[in-house]
Amino acid sequence: MTAASGAARLPSGPLILASASQTRQRLLEQAGFAFETCVASIDEVSIRHSCAAEGIAAGDVAVILAEMKGRAAAAKVAASPGTLLLAADQILEIDGEMLGKPADRAGAVAQLARLQGRPHRLLTAAVMFRDGERIWHHLAEAGLTMRSLDQGEIDSYLDLLGEAALWSPGSYQIEGLGMHLFSRIEGCHYGILGLPLLEITAFLRGHGLTLSTGTR
Repeated sequence: MTAASGAARLPSGPLILASASQTRQRLLEQAGFAFETCVASIDEVSIRHSCAAEGIAAGDVAVILAEMKGRAAAAKVAASPGTLLLAADQILEIDGEMLGKPADRAGAVAQLARLQGRPHRLLTAAVMFRDGERIWHHLAEAGLTMRSLDQGEIDSYLDLLGEAALWSPGSYQIEGLGMHLFSRIEGCHYGILGLPLLEITAFLRGHGLTLSTGTR
């Protein structure tokens, strides 16, 4: 378990982020939250396929994955009483099919070729635990339309992005080069980046963490 570094911090109680995502860590840091990270792996692909076979809706699958990540992380840490643990996950849905992170460059090429010129949904789930029990969750939905891309544009984009193309469903990151891929984006910007930060901040504020008092 590692501590996040940064400048200004709100004096918060124990908070753990169950994610290795640098973007999610950066979002919390920029919002001023002090937290530690703990990552536990789950078999996302198998879980997603099982859920799809059972006809579970994409948004519910995102919540299930986030919850399973949170429970796995909670089992790894000896947290003090009252510790809050935040886990999150994203599912991309197009034509009723769920897409996760690509396994390799070929997978990224295939995802971008399928998404180009068409709209899709991005569903971001956040789940909060306290003392190992789930106490809150939120699901953010965004609609994105990728502009038409030819194979040369897809290859150039992936050449520039490198390994980071494998970090997100859809093989894009709108906070960087991915912005060049889209013609329309609707929904919560923070949710698209990986954390519905407005709702998370409201939850933490409801538990006593505020800018005015800086206390819990």
